[in-house]
Amino acid sequence: MGLTRREFVVGSMGLLAAGCADTPALISHRPGPIWPQSHRPIPEGGWKTFPPQRTTPLPRQVSATPVPIGPIRAIPRQRWATQPPIQGRLNGMSRVQRITVHHEGWTPIWFDDATTTAQRLELIRQSHLERLHAGDIGYHLVVDRAGRLWQGRDLRYQGAHVRNHNLGNIGIMCLGNFDLQRPSDPQIETLRQTIARLMKQNRIPLANVHTHQELNPTMCPGKSLQSPMVALRHNGGLS
Repeated sequence: MGLTRREFVVGSMGLLAAGCADTPALISHRPGPIWPQSHRPIPEGGWKTFPPQRTTPLPRQVSATPVPIGPIRAIPRQRWATQPPIQGRLNGMSRVQRITVHHEGWTPIWFDDATTTAQRLELIRQSHLERLHAGDIGYHLVVDRAGRLWQGRDLRYQGAHVRNHNLGNIGIMCLGNFDLQRPSDPQIETLRQTIARLMKQNRIPLANVHTHQELNPTMCPGKSLQSPMVALRHNGGLS
């Protein structure tokens, strides 16, 4: 029996999972997410989206002005999140010892405006709360396609981004699916600068800068981001 559009949307929302799965099997069977429609035209061969389902509307326009957050400057969490973290589900961050890089891993994205990015981050946060029973979005920092840095989970709290390896581990996610597209040059440059500053601030050795697939059996952060990460470590780009 055919489903109505509403039934399809609601059913798909119930199947949303974390942005980057821990096994290739989960990645290959993950359904397409329900993301907000970009104001930009969908490129040829692009994706189909549906209107976001939410209880609290976001502001029409989101300020992209970054503020100091520890050793970095980022767009603060309160600019995009519709609700505060659930404190009872959070653990304090132990001494920071490593950094792990991720991609979002769902449909490719081509938008780079702040308001649509904020909507996407809010949907990821809701997914992490519902599917992972997390207290907030699992990543500490997010880099969008324009190269802007967004605050995710407060660095005072342990993340939820690498199963069995979250202790003292800062999670940085780049928006996009880098098995299906390439990260933008601004994304790579902001990622590089952010990792370098966090390494210096926390005295993290280069050997403790990882990608998700180097710690767990997963395709994250995608082949088009894994290669630049390897190159940055080998050519001194993070020093």
